[in-house]
Amino acid sequence: MTALSRSQVRAQHGAGRADHLCMRTRPVDAAALGLPRVRRGLELAGDLPPAPRLAIIGARAAHRRLLRLIPAILAVAARRGLSLISGGALGVDTAAHREALIAGVPQLAILPAAPEEPYPPSNLGLFAAIAARPGSGVAFALAPGGKPCRGLFASRNRYVVGMAAAVVVVEAALRSGSRGSGRLALRLGVPTAAVIGSPGCGALIGAGARSIPSDSPEAAAEAIEAWLADPTGAPKPDPWPPRLAGLAAALTEAGEEGLVIDDLEDPLAALVALTEADALGLVVEVAPGRYRRRDQAPGGRPSLAPAP
Repeated sequence: MTALSRSQVRAQHGAGRADHLCMRTRPVDAAALGLPRVRRGLELAGDLPPAPRLAIIGARAAHRRLLRLIPAILAVAARRGLSLISGGALGVDTAAHREALIAGVPQLAILPAAPEEPYPPSNLGLFAAIAARPGSGVAFALAPGGKPCRGLFASRNRYVVGMAAAVVVVEAALRSGSRGSGRLALRLGVPTAAVIGSPGCGALIGAGARSIPSDSPEAAAEAIEAWLADPTGAPKPDPWPPRLAGLAAALTEAGEEGLVIDDLEDPLAALVALTEADALGLVVEVAPGRYRRRDQAPGGRPSLAPAP
């Protein structure tokens, strides 16, 4: 597939609302989507990209330090012959769709809407560009004339996970659809990875997702490459940064009961470390002011087994 320049993608992304009127859809049943257990299919504009597909998903209010990793992740996907699948939302999803256009990676955007009202409307130009690319398409969870509702976002997420061979969560809050999609993928046995650096991703790593470093695009690409080469057999890196090793060890020793910062030799340094660990989703407050490791299993040792 021919790649586009970043300026071309930006121009198409900013195209006017009339663009979506050129998108013609057709119904595709669940069996054709590779979802034999799902009763309802999707409306498709354009083409269904070939399997296997890599889902790249994440927060709408995404941080640049994490968005900068997406081109490197997509480059690995392209080398391995993977298509992209994502949800068309602002933030991480939009960045992934735009980079796929730039890199010439076949892709599918699944929207929680009907064809006549693509959502979000600010991405109309982007959706039109995707649907116009051979081998790529835009799918709609509602048939023409359907009435949107909040539950469609969860339906959209189930389609994304169900049609993916593997899922990467780039950024997620603790209470978010992105974390929910990661949990669904883990529950279904879909290979799942999460980028270190946000609370929701920290929780997913604690539940068994492969951790992907966020230090640099090169480090992320190397970790993604190794994970895709052996998504279930390779060891999962410790999500705790080396600078928090002392806190991690103290929390491990404290077990499920947890600890308070006054239990530590330097309470001020412990407070700083605990604040960072909390922001990364590595700890949970079990009682007011008392914390334990989020991945702490019964018996007092950390566990990477998926949460029930």
